[in-house]
Amino acid sequence: MKEYLILILLIVILLSIPLGVQNSETDMMTYADFNHIRHIASSMSHVYFATSNGIIRYNKMEMVWENPLTGSLGIDHRDIQRVWVDQFDEKLVAQTSDSYYEYELVFEDWYPINDLPPIEKSYVHVKLQTVMYPPDGFNFSQEGYLIDPLGRDFFFTDIIDDRSGRSWMGTWGYGAAVSGGSTGLIEFIPYGLIQNHVNTIYIDKGTILIGGFDDYDLRTGISMLNPDENDFSYIESAIELDFPNCDVTCFETDSLYIYIGTDIGLFMWDRVNETIEKRIDERSGLLDDYILTLGKNGDSLLVGTVDGLSYLFAETDSIGYIRSDQFNNVEIYDFELTDSALWVATSKGAYQLLLDSNKLQKFQDPHNIVFDRAFKIERSNNILWFSSESGFVSLNLNTGNTRSYPSITRGFINRAMAVNERVLAFATELGFKLVYYTDPERIIEREFTVQDGLPSARVNALEFDGDFLWIATDLGLTEFYWNNADRID
Repeated sequence: MKEYLILILLIVILLSIPLGVQNSETDMMTYADFNHIRHIASSMSHVYFATSNGIIRYNKMEMVWENPLTGSLGIDHRDIQRVWVDQFDEKLVAQTSDSYYEYELVFEDWYPINDLPPIEKSYVHVKLQTVMYPPDGFNFSQEGYLIDPLGRDFFFTDIIDDRSGRSWMGTWGYGAAVSGGSTGLIEFIPYGLIQNHVNTIYIDKGTILIGGFDDYDLRTGISMLNPDENDFSYIESAIELDFPNCDVTCFETDSLYIYIGTDIGLFMWDRVNETIEKRIDERSGLLDDYILTLGKNGDSLLVGTVDGLSYLFAETDSIGYIRSDQFNNVEIYDFELTDSALWVATSKGAYQLLLDSNKLQKFQDPHNIVFDRAFKIERSNNILWFSSESGFVSLNLNTGNTRSYPSITRGFINRAMAVNERVLAFATELGFKLVYYTDPERIIEREFTVQDGLPSARVNALEFDGDFLWIATDLGLTEFYWNNADRID
């Protein structure tokens, strides 16, 4: 009878726990610059690297990276100094500048603890061997660092022996590496963004192209994330003369090229040869080197700059100009093509260029939301959306009806916005906001900030990808599960 009552009690307790409900903080996971490693730990199956932007985890049995442990609010991820794990991944402990934390695997949260608990480890920290063989193009120094092809030094910060014949290595600036023990061969296992500041994102057939501003990082360029494989590749700048350090502002793609818009011109990256094939700038005929937006119209490339709008004709490799009289000295922030028109967001408002007649009309917003600068134009089905400092306006392309969503925000250079058939997402001073707009009588809004798991309040770009929203900030790229039906808002 006693055992029966205990069983009933356990069932009641389990039923009272909302197992299907995710806390909003676990709906966010941030990819950042994980190249600066402070400390390493290893279980029988995984290696944990404590980096300057959180802990990353490598499955050494399957030889793949697993999702970074950056989805919890319980710890300052940028302040993790050391990490420990037991043999079977049952106890994971991290140390920050002022406390210890233990990771709860079931709820994926960190909890503060008073002291470092006993941990039965299957690894040992070791010193660097005197003779090591780095990857091609690198040189090894016995003083504890690698020298890359540009002569830059990358120091080893920690090395562990997992007692399986392999050594796992951390560097300051070049990420994680592994060595086959006695062979001394060093193999990099790159993961994460090449730089923290993300300014623009673009979804290219399932791959996320990630570009940012050059904030004087040691390594810069473009990160390419395959979310399905959790795998990164890179187009690193300054390695070759054909792609110097620059601010990456926008992307466009076709079957042959990735077009890279920057503050020093347009770069064309050949997909087959995986090299920069061509650079196009003012000397080639562009109106200005500083490119703000790119888009495709058939075989031609639209190029919006800080001084007007250009066409790059693929067949003739020549450059033309679109209404240079009206767009002279006008910043072109964004555009959207419909069947009959090109819609253009500029520093002087939004415009419609009719394709059949080449007639240019300024969008007359009856709500006076888009009366000065129009930053973004997005389309969802038959609805166009415009963003400005004063808010947002939707335009039904079939009926001509408009709706306004006032939301004043100051100080944005390019107010981020994304939209799908249910939700409008846009940047605020504190992070970003979701607006469920389909029911005009019951519009639901929810703002998300650093208290919800964002790495920064500075949101530079937003992009919907099915059930997920990608959020570009100056401290990394966050994946947000916006369509979680079990979230309690």
